[in-house]
This record gives sequence, structure tokens and C-alpha cells, in this order.
Amino acid sequence: MALLHVLGGLREGWGLGLTVAHLDHGIRPDGAEDLALVRAAAERLGLPFLHENADVPARARAEGRNVEEAARRVRREFLERAARGVGATKIALGHTRTDVAETVVLHLLRGAGPRGLRGILPVAPPYVRPLLLVSREETRAFCRAEGIPFRDDPTNEDRRLARNAVRLEVLPVLSRLNPRAEEALARAGGLLAEAEEVLTWVAGLARAEVEGPQGLELEPLRRLPRAVQGLVVHRAAEEAGVVLERGHVEAVLGLVERGHGEVHLPRGLVARAGSGVLKLLPRSPLCAPPQAWTLPPEGEAEVADLGWAFCVRRVPRPEDLKSSSRWVAFLDPCRLDPPLVVRAPVPGDRMRPLGMAGTKKVSDLLMEARVPRWERPRWPILCDRRGIAWVVGVRVSEDHRAMPDAREVLRVEARRT
Repeated sequence: MALLHVLGGLREGWGLGLTVAHLDHGIRPDGAEDLALVRAAAERLGLPFLHENADVPARARAEGRNVEEAARRVRREFLERAARGVGATKIALGHTRTDVAETVVLHLLRGAGPRGLRGILPVAPPYVRPLLLVSREETRAFCRAEGIPFRDDPTNEDRRLARNAVRLEVLPVLSRLNPRAEEALARAGGLLAEAEEVLTWVAGLARAEVEGPQGLELEPLRRLPRAVQGLVVHRAAEEAGVVLERGHVEAVLGLVERGHGEVHLPRGLVARAGSGVLKLLPRSPLCAPPQAWTLPPEGEAEVADLGWAFCVRRVPRPEDLKSSSRWVAFLDPCRLDPPLVVRAPVPGDRMRPLGMAGTKKVSDLLMEARVPRWERPRWPILCDRRGIAWVVGVRVSEDHRAMPDAREVLRVEARRT
């Protein structure tokens, strides 16, 4: 009510367009009295009025949440829907400095870092909080002085709720130790918000140092202080739309240390380490497209579905067929049965690796080459009509290798896209 009347008094001078939005959460039987109070205030100020009724307790039961968290979600959904409906660009909330102090204490008890201890931000689009510099008691005094009617929510007296217990029991004790404890806590929150800005900036610089074409390079990442590694992981997850708790970050840092494996994170995000890189990507089923992609007799081709590209060239037979790169294979054109195709492995795939008399499972070759488990189902295999000619980056087939009398060979180079 204080916020409504303050903004109502400023609307002409500031050119504000205001709409009042009220939600009955369905928690208290006297919700209709709140509705009548707010509706009357909107009418006095000549402002448009929107309202909805919700059954928050039912929503909480259906989603397995506590009523407080369910109420917050339902309220946010309603306010954002109302704002879209009237074309509003901002949603003003009535949080005060008292709310900031309570939030700092609650997050401190939870063991939060700077991000949590910064309390409540004055601006978090589309939300703005114009009253964060004044206390709750000051807003009550304002309403009394201006003759503005207001109602107290009786559920705010329920000390079983953590925030109420902090407000009614913890803050009074702290105020005996420091009469300005509320201001001190809010100021600490502001300072930590500034510290969080610095940490975000540092994380961006560190992220740029370790970013590679395939993901975060593990070696330079390991050289960073562990705390900075955590900032980089936080930043990478946030760019994927996920905010990580400390336990999640520690799990990913363990992955960085080991250099292989995967960790499942909230909202379907997966951290995967292997081949010298750390990737954060959406979880996907371990399956590959069943089709095969034909390569040209000579030239370049991209197999976008597998994330690889290939370059095929006929070249004079090098003196040393052992390429300096594992991503290049030399095949004998006279022993190939075209066309060359690229596909993913299928169960039962076998080949005769170079230098061996018998065959071996492709799955075993991939495992022995330490190809990460999650990459194996989509790993490229080069084949002709006779069978597998090259498990890319792993082994060339004995049946397709360039023979000593071959004057020309087929040079096939693979690279990730």
C-alpha cells in the first residue's frame, strides 16, 4: 500500500503509467477483505485494477513444494502475465530494507556465497524494488501519517516459517547487540553485491583463457586457482541457463581433476570431461542417426549430424605412411570397393586392425583408445562395401592399408566441426 501511494504521487511528474495487480493466493479465508482494500485504493487513485484467484495450497501439493515457495511461483506467474497483458515494462515490488536483512540472515544460515548473501537486488528485470532503502517500520509510519489503510497478514506471525522466525526472534536479538543491525546487514548485502560483480568479471576473463574450440581446455583450467576454476564452471553453467549450487560445482571440479567422466547437473545439463576438454551441454540420449553419409571420390564433405568433416585426396605414396596426426589415414585405392561412407558404430561391428591377424570389436577399440563413453555411439567410422576401413582417430584396417607397391594412396583427413 505504501508503494502504491508513493508511485501514485509520482506518476504525473515522472510520466508513469500504473496498473494495480492483486492476487488472492487462496491460503487465508479472509482474502476477500484484502481484495476489497486494494480495489478501493486503485479506484481512489483512478488506476486500472487486475486481480486473479489461485489455489496455492493445491499447487504446492501437486508440485511437492512448501506453500511459501509455491505462492512465490504463482505470484510471479500472475504478475508477469498481467504485465504482458497491459504492455508494462516494469513490475514494482514492495520489498524493504527489512526484507534485505532477513534474506541475508537466511542465506547466511544456509551457507551461501557472495551471490546469495547480496540479499535482494533493487533491479532484476522486469522487477524493480523502489523501497529497498527504507525499513518496513518506516513504510507503516508513512501509511499512518498519510491515512493510508493497510492490513497485516496474520500468517506473518507463524514462527514455524523460517523468515518469520528470523524477523520475530533473530533480528530483535541482533538489534540488542547493534541497534542498527538491520542497516548493517543490508549494507553488507550491498557490499557483497559489488563483490559479486567483481567475481563475475574475473570469471569472464578466466573463461576466455581456457576456452577452446571443443570446450574448456582441462590443462589451462587446472592451472587456475581452485576458487577461480569454480567461477569458470559457474559462468559456463549460467550461459547454459543453469545456476549451480556449491555441491554441483565441487562435483564438476572433481571431474576436472580426474580428466574423464560425467556429472549430471540440474535442468538436464551434463558436465563431461574427456579428450582434454570439459563440456557443459544438454543431456541427450546415447544414440546416433542410423544413416550413412557418402564421401566424394575426392574433395571435402561435412557430416553435420555426427559433428565431423572429411577431406579426401589422391596423393603420391609418402615414404612414411605413419602420419604425424591420428586424424589422417592412408588407404590403398586398389583395395577399396567404393563408395566410401561415414556412419556411426552399430552393435557387433568388428574390423581387422592394422598389423593384426584376427578381428576385434569396434567397441573395444574405442574403449582402449579412451574415447569418452558418451561420444562412442556417435563416433565416425569410415567404410566401403567390404567393411570398416578406418575407425577415425583410432585404427586403420589391415584389409584397406596401402600396400608397398602402391604408387598412389587415398589420404583421408577427419576433423571435428
